[in-house]
Amino acid sequence: MILSQSHSFAFIHVPKTAGSSVFLALRHYATHPELHWSNRWLRRVGIKVNHFAPWPYTRFRPHDPVAILESRLPKEVFAGLFKFGFVRNPWDLLVSYWTFIRQSPGHKRHRRVMALPSFAHYVEYEIRRGSFSQVGMLCGQDGRLLVDFVGRFESLDTDFAFICRRIGIEASLPKVNVANRGDYREFYTPALVDRVGEAYAADIERFGYTFEAGVSSGSESRRMAA
Repeated sequence: MILSQSHSFAFIHVPKTAGSSVFLALRHYATHPELHWSNRWLRRVGIKVNHFAPWPYTRFRPHDPVAILESRLPKEVFAGLFKFGFVRNPWDLLVSYWTFIRQSPGHKRHRRVMALPSFAHYVEYEIRRGSFSQVGMLCGQDGRLLVDFVGRFESLDTDFAFICRRIGIEASLPKVNVANRGDYREFYTPALVDRVGEAYAADIERFGYTFEAGVSSGSESRRMAA
């Protein structure tokens, strides 16, 4: 997550949706509560999150959902921020995460994932973990969208350009964490397609994804009002 007081925006970092590239592009505009004396002291004792400081000094986790931001900020401050995040086709996202973890020996789950016998076993592992809800990152518990704009990984450059115009900056996206692993559809059997479709139905329905076409022609606009 990036919170910028100077440019009044909040970037919600949904994992494996090119968020690292977006983070690097926008980090120069970020507020830096970690520099406050209270957060420097907490860091010394191993505490990296501070949800109880006055809101200008609140520290958030990199992948905190927007509902956490809403709960920690004054209503008028939250309402005044341009809030945005990116989403990705769930079938493609799972392949991307699987590839990334396998290619990252320093990842905390690298050994666990490498021990799995196949991609299908990895999908079941992630479903059991229950940590891949893009709706959960960008919506409240009542299902209401809490961000002002939902960009798509599939139209990353166009959507990022819109964001830059909206917040009044000029920035370019660096390419990071790019893996060469081919078409995501090659990793799936029909049964596995259905399994992911059932497990991530909320994301698929809300953001209009399909397995074959990526984004359905009848999907919601990328620009979504809260």
